[in-house]
Amino acid sequence: MPIQKSNAFNKIRGLVDASLRNIENINKPRLKFLSTIFEEWLALPVRYTMLNLSRFGKYSEKSVRLHFEKFFDFVAFNRNIIESSCGKKLIAAFDPSYIPKSGKQTPGIGRFWSGKDQCSKKGLEIGCLSIVDTEAETAMSLEIVQTPSKDILEGRKQNLVGHYVGIIEKSISTLKALVSHLVADGYFMKYDFIMPVLKLGLHVITKMRADANLRYLYTGPKKKGRGRPNAYGGKVDCSRIDKRRIKLFGEDEFVAYYSGIVYCMALKCLVRIVYIQEKKTGRYDILLSTDKELDGALIVKYYQLRFQIEFLIRDAKQHAGLEDCQARSENKLYFHFNMAFTVVSMAKAATWLSIPKELREAFSMRNLKLLYYNKLLTERIFENLALDLSCKKIKRLYNQCLDIGHLAA
Repeated sequence: MPIQKSNAFNKIRGLVDASLRNIENINKPRLKFLSTIFEEWLALPVRYTMLNLSRFGKYSEKSVRLHFEKFFDFVAFNRNIIESSCGKKLIAAFDPSYIPKSGKQTPGIGRFWSGKDQCSKKGLEIGCLSIVDTEAETAMSLEIVQTPSKDILEGRKQNLVGHYVGIIEKSISTLKALVSHLVADGYFMKYDFIMPVLKLGLHVITKMRADANLRYLYTGPKKKGRGRPNAYGGKVDCSRIDKRRIKLFGEDEFVAYYSGIVYCMALKCLVRIVYIQEKKTGRYDILLSTDKELDGALIVKYYQLRFQIEFLIRDAKQHAGLEDCQARSENKLYFHFNMAFTVVSMAKAATWLSIPKELREAFSMRNLKLLYYNKLLTERIFENLALDLSCKKIKRLYNQCLDIGHLAA
């Protein structure tokens, strides 16, 4: 289903206005700027710098810089979008992402891991906290937080994993109102990450190492006499699990799925694992959930849906100028990073999630951006020519201009 032009404009404007109204302590000038900047962000055809925002928009560069420096509650704004647009079955997902950045004066600049290049590179890093709609199978941004450099973390007497936990702790009240499970990749299979998050009230789903140190639970007869009763029934050989204890719950032509409760030595607690084994090669992956009651099929589904955050990051980088910010202020960087993600989520909510599931095609951020750019250019020309849009011929020409360059989804 192609994007309905006037419908898309009205839905996005309505979604922005409704979300802004639910945020406290926004004065009229600030409200006007925010209402304007969201649509301008969608229309910008060049690099996302403050100078370019002033060239194509209605505010001077100085005004843009002043507004970027002011705090805006993106968590509350994004929560309003999520609650009004997504279904009830939600999970949280967290993933860091590398941002290339040159120079020496940018706050937080250092060396961070780049997944694309598989090495540490100079630049910035952001921690992306998102909410995934498990029915629509798409991710929506909640908050983006910049990772401090190594020197800053050392000054705070904090490590990188502690910083990541702090991001989740900061938004825990919002997260607990929306979700009960947090999904992260195998890097976060750490005691220092999982146990603090579990204490905050969220269960964690992640991927374990292939040589994970696990113990079967002892289910034999109780030993008589003095001494501590047996707790474990032997070490789990991950290359050859005991299929009487880790039981099959599903399979297809290529893969078999097994699940069971074991003791994780790294976390020092009982967990549920899902053992996924390829039938042809014997290769396997092990997923872990701190929620022992969670169904194995849901653990697999939730972990697979974690990848939706990668699509959110991709759209923010390719179509919303995530990597374009030239600011050297923490507040401006925070505003820019969150704007890039929030605009993608907002566009998805208004023009894709609002369509019945059976009629949805692939979401195209590129087509929506082109539509807004065509609208910006067409309206500037028509206003200067003083053309009357009430004329049917002029109105038809206006609509044709909006469709220039549209690609099928």
